[in-house]
Amino acid sequence: MPQYIEAPEKHIYRAYDIWLLQNKHRFVKQLQKFAQPDTHGDKTWDSSFLIMDYVMHHRPKKGRVLDIGCGWGPTAIYMAKQGHKVTGLDLDENVFPYLRVQAELNDVSIKEHLGAMNDIDDKKLSRFDIITGADICFWESLRDEWWKFINRAAKAGVKQVILADPGRSPFLELVEKCEKKFNTDYYHWYATEPKHFDGFLMIVNLA
Repeated sequence: MPQYIEAPEKHIYRAYDIWLLQNKHRFVKQLQKFAQPDTHGDKTWDSSFLIMDYVMHHRPKKGRVLDIGCGWGPTAIYMAKQGHKVTGLDLDENVFPYLRVQAELNDVSIKEHLGAMNDIDDKKLSRFDIITGADICFWESLRDEWWKFINRAAKAGVKQVILADPGRSPFLELVEKCEKKFNTDYYHWYATEPKHFDGFLMIVNLA
């Protein structure tokens, strides 16, 4: 696939060296006819760009990445562009057609896994080095799921967990819990592409 310098057509934009589709793009409109994601998977969420910006400044060693709640795949695609082997996990099978189109646009391959984070058993979890998640801790139940999952990840040998959020209460409560047990960095961060966006990052260093 050619490496574009300018957007190849309308309703495609560039952020952190990857190409993403706007909702008005013709491919998105075509996909919407047979693949309708639920309300949490109907667009690219801004917290994804916080992770991209962080990784741009703090590049981890290339490894295996599990992107939880991958949606249309912006974080997964960015990590794949950096040379990581990436699996995108999501509960909604209807997000994967959008991920595939965007992955192809960026000439990367993303492995798809349909299910919840709790569906990843300890053996599978041990295969990953980095866990990422953007806008994925917005309920108290998710706070509790993430807490259990991060504890399992630590035992399984995962090296790092990178989560981004606008600053919702469940996410901030998860940060407090992680700070008490793990080597945890917490940042007020901002992304500059494709627009300015402020939010928060939690980096849990498990190894």
